Order: sequence, then structure tokens, then C-alpha cells
Amino acid sequence: MTARIVLLSGLLVAATAVVGRAQDTVVVRRGSEPVRAARRAIWVFNGRMTTRFFGPNTIGPNRFVRDDVGVLDGPLRVEGVIAGDLVAVNADVELARGAEVRGDILVVGGRLVRSVDARVGGSVEAHRAGVAIRRVGDRLEVIEAEPERVRRWPPTRFRRYGSSAGASIVLSTGGTYNRIEGLPLVVGPRITRGGRDVNGRFQAVAIFRTADGFGDDRAGLGYEANGRIRFGNDILTLGARAYDVVAPIEDWQLDDDEVGFGAFLFHRDYRDYFLRRGVAGYLALEPVDGFTIAGEVARNEDVSIPARDPWTLFRNDERWRTNPAVDEGDVTLLSASIEYDSRQSYRYNGSGLHVRATWERGIGDGVRPRVLPVAVRDPLPADHVYDRAVIDLRWYERIGWSGQLRLRALGAGTIGDDPLPVQRRLSLGGPGAMPGFPFRAITCENGVADLSSPALCDRMVLFQAEYRGDLTFGLSAFDHRRHRHERRRETRADWFDGDWGDWFWFDGPDLVLLADAGTAWLRDDGPGDLEFDIGGGIVFGSFGVYAAKALSVDGPVRFSLRLHQRF
Repeated sequence: MTARIVLLSGLLVAATAVVGRAQDTVVVRRGSEPVRAARRAIWVFNGRMTTRFFGPNTIGPNRFVRDDVGVLDGPLRVEGVIAGDLVAVNADVELARGAEVRGDILVVGGRLVRSVDARVGGSVEAHRAGVAIRRVGDRLEVIEAEPERVRRWPPTRFRRYGSSAGASIVLSTGGTYNRIEGLPLVVGPRITRGGRDVNGRFQAVAIFRTADGFGDDRAGLGYEANGRIRFGNDILTLGARAYDVVAPIEDWQLDDDEVGFGAFLFHRDYRDYFLRRGVAGYLALEPVDGFTIAGEVARNEDVSIPARDPWTLFRNDERWRTNPAVDEGDVTLLSASIEYDSRQSYRYNGSGLHVRATWERGIGDGVRPRVLPVAVRDPLPADHVYDRAVIDLRWYERIGWSGQLRLRALGAGTIGDDPLPVQRRLSLGGPGAMPGFPFRAITCENGVADLSSPALCDRMVLFQAEYRGDLTFGLSAFDHRRHRHERRRETRADWFDGDWGDWFWFDGPDLVLLADAGTAWLRDDGPGDLEFDIGGGIVFGSFGVYAAKALSVDGPVRFSLRLHQRF
């Protein structure tokens, strides 16, 4: 029965994603908000790879423009091919017979005249009303202040528009498949109340863990209730939640659906888990686009939970890896995070900086620690207090027409001399972080006899580099190059929002060259030598096949499949 549920849920998700994507292929709009549209157009116009025209101009029938095109005070007549986006500010645009624009078209303060034989690969949006523009060198600025704040790239949601309030019943999967829950199913009511300046949502769902069927075991049932209110078009968010959920350990390496597919198809679960019950209150402030400050206070009870025996498509007769025990008891968590994201481009090969820093303080109350050798950590007191920080720095740089260089530096671990509880410890190795090494090649076990191979390091650092370039098939250098869009998530979507914007899409292929270096260590040992691996892969949109080999130790070439980009 569980297998049927998994297969039906997978088909439903795939069908939903395909239908949603098909509906968004070409959209023609006549908007009434030219200032908002002008800000989007100016961002593309000011891009470093944009070809700019000031005043009347023509792109002839034999001309191929590989970059985005921006025009100010046109008109612009297009007879050839534009491989990127086309934006026009206070200018008319004419697409002549045989013209082709492979990206999107956005016209602000002008008209769009389009021949029936002209081809457009993306969306078309035109606003007749003009806007006040200031030219500074080759760059543009909007003079008028926007009357209300607008998020740059709002995620795609399955919502009912045209109503300020609504109620519905949520029926969904938990977004993953694992050896603890099998396929979690969620069901419950959702109530929304919307408005221009204030909107809210309340949701309460039951979680059915199907690993052992639909029995009456208390461990097979959980819940999550949350409510939030957003002010000023999402500038400030206040919320609270109560939960009884299976929480993952080290969820930063792979996405939920990647873990789910690995477990369901190949009987390989790349995470460990524990049961977390509690309540929390949180707030998030985004004063400007791309900069977010968030904080949360939570009171939790953490409990160990054993692995079950859910059905898998292959290797179903094998035994699952044991789920490790954790430090149990009540703990108060205080957390804060700061995030900055300058990747305003929605293009696949855009440029920008993404930084996220998180701090967490845990205050134990009656903790029952798991016994570990002194070589790993000293005995943990019942009122244990720890501080943990994570800093994730990523840089994306567009190179030429279709290339992109990606660099990442990630550091995490305890602050000061306080050791971490088991459920907050770290490891390296495997397809999520260093694909040239076996799963959890660096765990800091130091003689711990545990078949689950738990992550027990106090600190770790990881450096990743990646180059992506378009693989072109044809007789010329550009016959088959296509302008591509990045399906970017603002944050990891929760189970119930239905955000499938970055879920398993194809558009490629790309050649990827990668290199990783990292190490993890115990608090008293200090960092050891860095371990290195190199590799490559073929990527179709978000789906990639990678091969990598460790350089610092002997070992075979290791292959991995990813449903999402590595970082």
C-alpha cells in the first residue's frame, strides 16, 4: 500500500509541475504599474552583459545579439535575433517579420508592434504609461519613488486570487521519503486572510508516518500548527508554531526530495533523524530586497527515534542503516540569522553574492546525554549550554555568454569551549558535500562503536568551486544556444506551501567542472589537513550526473545523481 501511495504521489507532483510550467510559457499582459515594471527593466538594462541603445536603432536581419538588449528613447526595430531578454524604457519596439527574441520582452512607456511571423521565447509585457528616468552615464535610475514595496521574484504558489480570504483543506506528502517515516502524509485545514498591507495564514495539519503502515502507534502520528501575519507586503513577518515532527540532522547537504529519491529508489538514506516536540515564536524583517534579519525562540523536547522498515523499489531486502541515538531532554533554543542576496538576476548564469550567517544558543534543562567516549567529548551536564554558528558565503560570476563560475566557503561548529549535542554535530563526505569521498568519510568517531556512523565533529570547513558552461551541438558556435531561466527559491519551501518552482526541471545540457576541499574536527583536536576531490558532470537544468574522485586518499571514481544544483 505504501508503494502505491509513493507512486501516485510522485505522478501527482510531476503532473502538477508540468501543468504549472506549461501555463507560464508565454504570458501577454497589459499592466497598470509602470514604476514596478520600470525597476525590473532598469535592472536588466544596467546589467554588465547588456547591449544598450540610446535613441533610435535597428537590429538588422543578419545580426545575432548574444546578450540582453536594452533601449532608451527608441524606437527600436528588430529584424534579426536577440538571444537574451529585450527591455525598452520610454521607447517603442517593433518586431519585424522573421525577428526572434529568445528571452522575455518588457516595454515600459512605449508600444510593442509585433509581426505575426516574429517569434518570442519568453513572456511579453507592455506598459503604455511612461516613467521618469535619470541617466547616469550608461546606467538608468527611476526618479519617482515606488509607492509600495514589491518583492523581486516572488515564488510560484498555488493560490486562489481575487479573494481577500479563503479556507481550504491541505492534503499533501511531506516532501520526502526516509527510513523513519516512509512517506509522510499531511492533512488539515488552512485559513488565509489577505490584504494590501497585512495578510495572514493559519494552518494545522496531522502528519501520518507510513513507514509501518497506518497503525495506531503513537510514533506514527505527528502534527504541525502554525500561524503567521505579514505586514507591509512581507517587510515584517510575525509567527508562531507548535509541532511534533521528525527533524533531520545535517539537512544542509542534500535537499528533501533528493534524500527521498535516494531512500525510495536505492535504499540509501543520507540523513539521520530525531523526534522534536515543542512550540516556537519567530519574526523576520526584510527592510530592503535581498537583506533579511530573522530570529526565533523555541522550547523543544528532543527524543531518539528508531529506524523503521519502509518499502523501497530496489534493494528492499537489505537492512536499513541504524538511526543513531541523540541527547534527549528539554532544551530552549534562541536563534538569529542574517541573509544578504545580491543575485537579482533570474538568469541561470547570473552574477551576485549570497551570504547567510546563523547563530544558535541551546540551553538544556534535564538533558539525558548519550554516552560517548571522552575522546569525543566530556560528559554532558543536564543543564548544558552551547553556542553554534554557521556562515555560508557564495559568489556567482557570469563568464561570457553561457559560462558561470561559482565559489563557496562554508564554516560551521561550536563557538567557545562548549561541545555540541549529538543532533547538532557535523560530518563531511558523500554526494551532498564532497562527492569524491564515501558517505561520512569524516565523522570524528574516534573509536565509537556505532553501525549508524553518526556525525560527531564539533567544527568543519568546506570550500567548493564549480564552473558551468553550455554544451553546444551544431556546426556553428551559436546555432543551438538558448536563453535559460534559473528556477530560484528564496528559501527552502516548507512542506505545505506548494512551491515547486525549482523542482526537477530540464533545460540544458551543461558541462560542470568541480573541485572541493574540506575538513572536520573535534573541539580539542584542532583542524587537520584539508581533503580534496575533483570531478565533473553533465547537467540538464537542475538534474545532474556527476563523477568525482578523491585526491588526498586512494579510492575509486564515485558517481552521484542530483536533482538540484549543488549550490
